[in-house]
Amino acid sequence: MIEHLPQLATLLLAAGAAGGAICLAIFAAALLAQGAEDRDLSGRLKSVIRPADHATTAGAHRAVGALLLRPVLRLGEILRDSALISAQETEEFQRMMSAAGLDPRRAVPLFIGVKALLLVALPLAAFGLSVMREAEPMQATLMVTGGLALAVMAPNRVAGMLRKSFQNRLRKGLPDALDLLVVAAEAGLGLETAVDRVAREMAGSNRAIANEMNILVQELRMLPDRRTALDRLAERTGLEGFKRLSATLSQTLRYGTPLAQALRVLASEMRTERMLRLEEKAIKLPTKLIGPLILFILPALFIALIGPSIIEIGNSFGGSK
Repeated sequence: MIEHLPQLATLLLAAGAAGGAICLAIFAAALLAQGAEDRDLSGRLKSVIRPADHATTAGAHRAVGALLLRPVLRLGEILRDSALISAQETEEFQRMMSAAGLDPRRAVPLFIGVKALLLVALPLAAFGLSVMREAEPMQATLMVTGGLALAVMAPNRVAGMLRKSFQNRLRKGLPDALDLLVVAAEAGLGLETAVDRVAREMAGSNRAIANEMNILVQELRMLPDRRTALDRLAERTGLEGFKRLSATLSQTLRYGTPLAQALRVLASEMRTERMLRLEEKAIKLPTKLIGPLILFILPALFIALIGPSIIEIGNSFGGSK
């Protein structure tokens, strides 16, 4: 028995060491789990707090921008209500802003105010630049005239670019909106409910279509005659596809024709026209590539093919001398 005491002591020590290691492992696992939980909780808190911070910052930026634009808006409102701008021009500005996807009630005064400021600021800036550079009278006159022309044309150019971009998004999203309208009509939804559902479904993929559909829903609910709302949609967008959609829906409301069938035919026509436009662009592509081919590719090709021969001929003549 005494002979086995060293072995028992060794076993007890080994068991104690193993137990201590197990306890340490359990304690370390608990600490790691608690740390992971704390990190997870802090990550969740940061994910919740950061958007709020960003929203607060964005709200502050918008507030500063609104504060800076308030005098311009006020100036535009004064000029809009004055005799300097006629009612016909104001209506034309409203159609332009609506076609660009902007709110005419706020965009028209801002457009008029910016244009008025540019008409004063750019010629004065051009005149000051000419004085600083000590330009000749003719050059100074040209600079002031250029500043005045830029002030007249730049706002219209920017509005035209916004309108073109907005109409391109409308044109691309109209066939998808028509397909969704067909599905909604075949599901038994009415016109207002179907348009509202399409607006909610298209909000993530095409914001322009969603905005126009939302405006159409509000006008269908508010105006006494639905066909007036449809006519306003065609006038507001200015696109042939929306004009045909407005005419089709007006005919459906007037004669009671099936909504789903009329929309299905119109959607098929829109898809066909879209493919024809793509085929037309593909046909015109080789003609458009002639210019870059002549300007960039052919000179490099001539240099690569004829350049070594010219160098060899030059070396030969140089060696003969």
